[in-house]
Amino acid sequence: MRSLAVFALSLLPVLPAQAQDPAATKVDFQKQVAPILLGRCIDCHGPKEQKGDLRLDAKVHLFPAGDEAEWSVVPGKPDDSDLLRRLGLAHDDDDIMPAKGEPLTKEQQELFRKWIAEGADWPAAADEWFAAEIAAAVLPKITFELPELDAAGKQALEAAVVALRAKGAVVQPVAADTEAIDVNLSLLRDQITDQEIALLQPLAARLVWLNVSRTAVTDASAKVLASLGQLRRLHAANTKLGDATFRSLDGLAHLEYVNAYGTGLGDGGLTALAALPKLARVYAWQSQVTAEGGKAARAKQPRLELDLGDYVEGRLAAAQKEIDDRAARNKPQNEMCPVAPEKKVDPAHTIEHDGQRLGFCCAKCKAAFQKDPAKFAANVPAKK
Repeated sequence: MRSLAVFALSLLPVLPAQAQDPAATKVDFQKQVAPILLGRCIDCHGPKEQKGDLRLDAKVHLFPAGDEAEWSVVPGKPDDSDLLRRLGLAHDDDDIMPAKGEPLTKEQQELFRKWIAEGADWPAAADEWFAAEIAAAVLPKITFELPELDAAGKQALEAAVVALRAKGAVVQPVAADTEAIDVNLSLLRDQITDQEIALLQPLAARLVWLNVSRTAVTDASAKVLASLGQLRRLHAANTKLGDATFRSLDGLAHLEYVNAYGTGLGDGGLTALAALPKLARVYAWQSQVTAEGGKAARAKQPRLELDLGDYVEGRLAAAQKEIDDRAARNKPQNEMCPVAPEKKVDPAHTIEHDGQRLGFCCAKCKAAFQKDPAKFAANVPAKK
């Protein structure tokens, strides 16, 4: 009989472990549940909005310490979990989750039930995953098409980065997912001369943002700056760079923005910059660019946003007019204080009384008049 039983068992198909018992496989929160929360729930229950005071992008929000009685997910108790109840409401119920789009499928709801029944495990790695996914959705990925570097080029670049950092320069990647480099020398001011600018040349294949504002750089660095073929942004405010340098940048096909405030940029340099295929903005207030040169550049390249600060005088004049008008409105009609007639008024102490502005010599007299205007009526000048 024993051999017969063994023979009978041998005829049964051998099933994979998962097929033998689907319930034996524990739900992987990060791989199975978190993507559903991200795709269907975070818009209403995430960093930007928390409808019903419910936030689902980090464990601490779903399971706040000390508020266990208010948890919408009760680990180990799916039938006591309000989140699961709302997932299963009728499509036309005002409390259904998610409120937008189609309800979760029966399979998805069962996945949540199983996850909760198993203890609602939420590992720390899931918090990191949520943060990265939400950040990626908010911040578009920055991409640059950069040329390849051989071993010698990489070695020269690394050495230049070390040398620049040793001098106090800020040298860092533009973003975590790119090899593009941002160099900021502006904090070092006159410690940065043309000699230090020469250190940038090995970075040419990776340098996309450069700030040399307020440094001692001169037109002697024009050749180095012109060699930075991957440059997208150049901040050169309050430097001695002149038209010779800006003219030399006519080969920077990727350049998009130039800040030339307080520099020697003139009409010729602006014309050269405006001809660049990707240049979109130039800030040139207090430079040598004339109104005629700016007009010509704008006419030649309508897409170019050129800021010459030519609106500043108008704004200052308007502000001064507002100040003058306010002073005229607040000017007191009387020269002598109604409470202390022997004293002249101080324009800092005035009130509106009976349709005219009255002045007083001090705050005490002002308060006395406000308390009993009739007492000092004889000292108030007649209306004009």
